[in-house]
Amino acid sequence: MSPLDMLIFLFFILVTVKAAIACHDHWRDIDEAAELAASRKVRPAPSAVKVAKTVRTVRPSSVRVTPIKRVNAPAAVRNTTIARQTPLKDKGAA
Repeated sequence: MSPLDMLIFLFFILVTVKAAIACHDHWRDIDEAAELAASRKVRPAPSAVKVAKTVRTVRPSSVRVTPIKRVNAPAAVRNTTIARQTPLKDKGAA
């Protein structure tokens, strides 16, 4: 290998190491910011949620629930076999 090739490889190695260190520092800073935000006391949310007057929470008395009626209910399944079954050998399939 020529000295120029070794310098080029050294350059790429140094750039890779620098990028890895910068990436590590970046994510460490984000983790520290998240820990700081989590450690701060946040104002608790109100326990009771106020509902606007336009939102109905109760079903009006004029509305009735109607059960679903079955029309043309399917017949019960019977376990019977067809009397006229022709074997495949008689049809010439085998």
